[in-house]
Amino acid sequence: MIGRLPACCSLSELLGIVSHAAQLLLPSLRLAVLLRQPDAALEIVYCNPPTDEPMLRVQVERLIDQGQIAQALTHGFSWSQTPTAGQWLLSQIATQRRIHGLILWSVPGLVPPWQQILGTLADLTALGLEWLMGDAQAMRVPPRVHLPLIPAFDGAIPAADQLTGLAHRVYFLRFLQQAILSSAPPCSAAILLLDIDGFQRVNQELGYEAGDCLLCELALPLNGALRSQRVQAQLRVMEHNIYFARTGADEFGIAIAGLTLTERLEELAAYLHSHIAEGFLYQGSRIHLSISIGIAATVGAGETTHAHTLLGQADTSLKRAKQLGRDRYALYEPGREETATAHLRAESLLQEALRQDLFSLVFQPQFDLSTDRLAGAEVLLRLALGDTGAIPPSSFIPVAESTGQIIEISQWMIRRVCRQLCAWDALGVAAFPLSVKISAVELSQPQLTEQILAILGAEGIAPHRLHLEITETAIAQQESQVLANLKALRTAGFAIWIDDFGISYSSLKSIKRYPAHGINLDREFIQDLERDLATRVITRSILELATALGYPVVAEGIEDVGQYGLLRDWGCPIGQGYLLGRPIDALEFQQCYLTPAAK
Repeated sequence: MIGRLPACCSLSELLGIVSHAAQLLLPSLRLAVLLRQPDAALEIVYCNPPTDEPMLRVQVERLIDQGQIAQALTHGFSWSQTPTAGQWLLSQIATQRRIHGLILWSVPGLVPPWQQILGTLADLTALGLEWLMGDAQAMRVPPRVHLPLIPAFDGAIPAADQLTGLAHRVYFLRFLQQAILSSAPPCSAAILLLDIDGFQRVNQELGYEAGDCLLCELALPLNGALRSQRVQAQLRVMEHNIYFARTGADEFGIAIAGLTLTERLEELAAYLHSHIAEGFLYQGSRIHLSISIGIAATVGAGETTHAHTLLGQADTSLKRAKQLGRDRYALYEPGREETATAHLRAESLLQEALRQDLFSLVFQPQFDLSTDRLAGAEVLLRLALGDTGAIPPSSFIPVAESTGQIIEISQWMIRRVCRQLCAWDALGVAAFPLSVKISAVELSQPQLTEQILAILGAEGIAPHRLHLEITETAIAQQESQVLANLKALRTAGFAIWIDDFGISYSSLKSIKRYPAHGINLDREFIQDLERDLATRVITRSILELATALGYPVVAEGIEDVGQYGLLRDWGCPIGQGYLLGRPIDALEFQQCYLTPAAK
C-alpha cells in the first residue's frame, strides 16, 4: 500500500517526494517526469538520478519515435522492453480534468505487481499537481463520460501507427463507438475527418521520405492543438474525451465524446486550419499543406448509430469539402450520401492518374495571321490509361471540377508548363507565351495568386510567360472573389484572356468590367463564317469592337482556307485551329516550330 503524499508547496518538492517514495519501493529504479507545457508539448522536468538524464532523454526520444508516448497519453500506460537497457514503463499522470504528463520508470526485472504500484504513485502525483496548478482548471466542464480503457492492458504494446505515434483506425473506431453508446441528450459524439489535399504530389515531387516527415510534422501541431486548454475550453470537454488517430495514408480522425456544443465543431475546424497555415520547414524550404475536413455528429440517439455510420457521414462531408475547393470544412447534411458509383470510380481514377503521373501535355500553336509567325501556344491536358486508351478531357475535367481535384491537376499542369518553358529557354528559343485554362473552382480560391506565384518562383519562370484563360461562366459563379483574384493576378504580371468569348449573354459586359488583356473568339463563330451572314456580321463587329478597345483577339477553330482568309482580311491578329496546327506533344512541337529548319 502507498499512503497519501504529504501536501507540497512547490513542484520541485512534490517531484522530490515522488522520487523518494519510488526509491524506497525499488532502490534501483530510475525515473524521468515529463510534464505538459501550455503548447501541449512534453518536457522532462525531473530526473533521478540526475546523472542519468542524458540516457533518459535519449530513451524518451526513442519512445516518441516508436509511438509509445502517444499510446501512453491515449491509453493510460505503455509497456516496453529493450534488450540493452532493461525494462521501461510509461505511467500517465492524469486526473478527471486533464492529462498532466508522463512518468518514465526504468528498472531491471520490472514485473507485476510493480507496474500497478508505480501507476498508483503516478496517480497520487497527478493529484498533487492538480492541487499545485489549480488555477489552470477554471473552465467549466460537463460531467465525465465514462469510457472503458482502450485497449485493456495485458502486458503487450497497444497497436499504434509507427510513423506518427497516433492510434490506429481500429482503436479510433472502438473509442468512437463507445462515445456514441455513452452519448445521451444533451451530449453528442462527433467526428472530424482531416485529409491532406494533394499529398501524393509531395511524394512524387520530394520523395516518400519527405512525405513521411511532413506527415509527422503535421500530426504534431494538430495533436498539440487538440490537447491545448483552448480547445478543451472551446468545446467544453476534457482532454480524455478527445481521441486523435491516423485513419488512412494521409487522413487523420478526431473523435469527441460528451460534446454539448456541436456548433463549436466548425470553430474547431477553422482553428485547425489556422494552426497549420504557416507551413512546415523541410530541408530549408517552407512547404504549405492544406487540409479538407468533414464533420459529423450524433443527435443523442446512441443506440441507433454505429461508428461506421458516423464515419461514413464524415467521409461524405469530407468529399463535399473537396468539391467546394479544398482547404475547407463541411458539415454532414442528410441526403448527401454518395450514390453515383460511376462518379466515384472516375474520382478514384483521377487520383490514381495523379499518383502514377499519367497525365500529359500537348501544345496547339497560335499564329500571327498577318505574318504567319508563331505567336504562342495553348496548353491542353491529356490522360491515357494503359489498355483503356485516351480519355477525352470532356469526360474527366467535369469530374475533377466537381471533386475539387482540378486544383491539384492544374498545379501539376502549371508546374510542367514552367519546366517545359525552361527546357526551351535552354535551347535558345525566342520566348513566346503559353496559354493555360483556369477553372471556376480555382478562381474561387482566396490564395490562387499566391499559389501560382509560388510554383513559378520555384521553377524560375516570370508571370508574363503565362496567359491565363478564364470563362465568363466561371466569373459568374463567385463574382466578387473571382474579380479580386483576377485583379491580383493582373497586378502580379499575368495576362488574363477571356475564353469562349461570344457564347455567353454577358460577353459585352465582360470586356468592360473584367481586367482582361485579350479575348478568345469561340469556334462556334468561326465554323459558320462562310455559310451564315449573321455570323459574319457579328464576328466582324466583335473584331472591330475589340480593336477599338485595344484587345487582341485569338480566333479559335480555324479549319479551312476560307475562314482563314476572312479573318486575316478583317484584321484578326491571331489564329488557332487544325488548319494551322493540331495539338502535339512537346518534342514534336519543338521539331515543327522551334528548330531553325521550321523557321
